[in-house]
Amino acid sequence: MHDHDEREAQILRAAAAVIIRQGYDKTTMSDIADEAGVSRGTVYLYFKGKEELFEALLYWEWTQYSQIWLEALESDPRGGTIGGFYRALFRAVSSRPLMASMMRRDRRVLGNYLRKPDNLVARKESVSTTVDLIKALQAVGAVRQDLDPEVTAHLLETLSYGQLSIADFKSPDQLLPFPVVMEALASLLDRWLLPDDGVDSEAGKQIFRQMAVATKEQLEQMRRAREQAGDAHEGAEKEESVQKQFQKEIEL
Repeated sequence: MHDHDEREAQILRAAAAVIIRQGYDKTTMSDIADEAGVSRGTVYLYFKGKEELFEALLYWEWTQYSQIWLEALESDPRGGTIGGFYRALFRAVSSRPLMASMMRRDRRVLGNYLRKPDNLVARKESVSTTVDLIKALQAVGAVRQDLDPEVTAHLLETLSYGQLSIADFKSPDQLLPFPVVMEALASLLDRWLLPDDGVDSEAGKQIFRQMAVATKEQLEQMRRAREQAGDAHEGAEKEESVQKQFQKEIEL
């Protein structure tokens, strides 16, 4: 990794730690600089402001999470089933607390950013659906054909969000060990969803690989669109400033 990339990653890791600890609204660029062990000016060399930094952090977090999820899935002999999918998903989420906050749209952590029209969390949710995943797995025989994809997706999302948010309702001493819960949940899902004649795990994994590639492409498209919109906005502001200056000179 180049020095520039390493310094940027250092800032992003620091931002994630601070935002998880005190929330987006209360976090300042100075807080992030202090956490990263750099000057505030250094942070501004990489990011124009807190929102730009935060959105870069969201892209980075999705990328890191996706890599961990895919590696966990590939290493699991049962990774081509829905149970394997969720086993890998929650293993990845458990190592990325900011990702968990993003998935459950935690207002304490994400704060007023969620109020922003066209925020990246909402945009990311709009481009991928569990329904499409179920249909793709049914097409390769990895999920029972007799199940309604929309109902199945709804139930899966209910289980997912329930697991992600259960710590908000129970004290730590009431929570079962995470690996125990994940294995039980994965086993339950496979007993419910797998065809009676078994499943080709590799066929399921191929669907998940395609999903990972599509997600990466979507994130890149979103990032480029955001950058282009920012450049256009900056250009419009410069043009407006020039026009105002020209008008002043005319008046003089």
